[in-house]
Amino acid sequence: MPPAAAARYLNENLTTVKNLAGYLLPGEIRSAEDLKPGEGGILQDGLSKVAVCRDRDGKLHRHLAHCTHLGCIVQWNSTEQCWDCPCHGSQFAADGTLLNGPAIRGLA
Repeated sequence: MPPAAAARYLNENLTTVKNLAGYLLPGEIRSAEDLKPGEGGILQDGLSKVAVCRDRDGKLHRHLAHCTHLGCIVQWNSTEQCWDCPCHGSQFAADGTLLNGPAIRGLA
């Protein structure tokens, strides 16, 4: 395998390794109560990861943090006010509704 191809292969697969680490690391936020309107983050709830955000109107939304496509942990996109999947690009609205695939259903 040429060195450039090997480097590209490793770089592409680091996303998977980072996502697996996300399952083992603690959540990004300690409490949903600390979120201001327009903020979101991953909360550790027992053994589960929960995607928690407060929309711009101040309403709190809680969903399982696993993308419904292949289970990667979503990340809050404060610019677009949605949840992004770092693995394959699915996007979910603050209320968990699917915005863009490849996922075919919203967050649980």
